[in-house]
Amino acid sequence: MEQKNISKWALASIGIAFLGVLVLILSGYGYQWGWWGLGTAFTWLLPGSGVLALIGFSLAIVFGFLRWKKPEVEGAKWAMLGVVLSLAVIGTIGYWFNEAQQYPPIHDITTDIENPPTFQAIVPLRAEAPNDTTYGDQEKADTQREAYPDLQTLYLDVEYAGAFERALKAAKQMPWEKIVTADESTGRIEAVDKLAWFGFKDDVVIRVDTAEGGGKSKIDVRSVSRIGRGDIGVNAHRIRQYLEEVKRQ
Repeated sequence: MEQKNISKWALASIGIAFLGVLVLILSGYGYQWGWWGLGTAFTWLLPGSGVLALIGFSLAIVFGFLRWKKPEVEGAKWAMLGVVLSLAVIGTIGYWFNEAQQYPPIHDITTDIENPPTFQAIVPLRAEAPNDTTYGDQEKADTQREAYPDLQTLYLDVEYAGAFERALKAAKQMPWEKIVTADESTGRIEAVDKLAWFGFKDDVVIRVDTAEGGGKSKIDVRSVSRIGRGDIGVNAHRIRQYLEEVKRQ
């Protein structure tokens, strides 16, 4: 049985495209595992994965022209897989770049801008974090109002104890890394969330308090990134998810 030779263009396409995928994935996990710094990941590895993907895609195009002239050339499946992997890398980078343009460069979001919930138990865990727990100036508050007008204090028609129970139960339902403290006497719940790819850690504080009017309570939430000027909307999304979970309790 005659063995057919697969085009080197096709093999090179999938090989380089696969390398692009590997570099893209490791750019984040490598930082998380301490293999390199954030600057290396964002300045070299992420762009590098995109360059590799473009090369892999280009090689597949070259193979396509070659096969158009010589239909007997083997390797179409490998070249197509190279195209798919290349587009996956390019699409992922493009998606996150586009997302970064959609959100303001702030990383501290709360439902109570005038009197944000404060951290206590989590403060020591953020000792080496570039971002502190100071909410910020009026300009940042105005930016949040404009970007996330829907984030408001949640009012419940239940007594304080019932509200705290619902708040804590909802927090336990969230896919957060851990709940650091839950103190009913002060109405404070603090938790840490860890993002999968780069392993960035964000901190959450929930404040439960009584509200004006008999038998009513209110819940405020604040979510803050430990690193980075912006958060690509992650903190606001986390708060929305949590408040929706409270409503379901």
